[in-house]
Amino acid sequence: MKSVKDDVIKTKRSYLEEFKYFGTKLKGLAEAAENYHVVLAENRKLYNEVQDLKGNIRVYCRIRPFLPGQNQSHTTIEFVGEDGELVVSNPLKQGKENRKLFKFNKVFGQATSQEEVFKDTQPLIRSVLDGYNVCIFAYGQTGSGKTYTMSGPGLLSKSDWGVNYRALHDLFHISQTRRSSIVYEVGVQMVEIYNEQVRDLLSSNGPQKRYPFSLVYCILPVPPQ
Repeated sequence: MKSVKDDVIKTKRSYLEEFKYFGTKLKGLAEAAENYHVVLAENRKLYNEVQDLKGNIRVYCRIRPFLPGQNQSHTTIEFVGEDGELVVSNPLKQGKENRKLFKFNKVFGQATSQEEVFKDTQPLIRSVLDGYNVCIFAYGQTGSGKTYTMSGPGLLSKSDWGVNYRALHDLFHISQTRRSSIVYEVGVQMVEIYNEQVRDLLSSNGPQKRYPFSLVYCILPVPPQ
């Protein structure tokens, strides 16, 4: 009888020691998780402060290469500097009017890939997930390469993706990595501005619908623990 009692006491003591050990470990994990979120928040804050220091408004220039059949000797680009300088010449004008110097945040040459263009806008795009407003648009005359840069020539090859598709892919990827602690709600609108008219491309009533425009939501939930 005494032997059984001793075994029970020994087992109870062993359980208490194990519970104490697990409690210490859980406390350490909880503190580590809390510190991790603090460090993560500080890193995001510093990251966005760096983006602010680089400038809230940035202007890039991408030089479109010659299309098949075009005379490559008829270029107006005289000089492309590494610091964003671009010199354009006009053979129809003389003297000082013959050349003009433009200054951008960066100039992408004819051989620049879609990925290289995206890398310069990627830091701004990632700031969206931290609550910042970001707008990226392409401006230029017809045939200058706006659609190619923003959407790409096709979706079959990832290397052809433009800024739009790369941005969405990046945002969804980051949101998935943070899904254990943050729930993101993604909304999409598609509008077209043509002949000074704004059309809703997601409207079931046709493209003539005016403001307010349709909004499609996608909620990325936190998985069960």
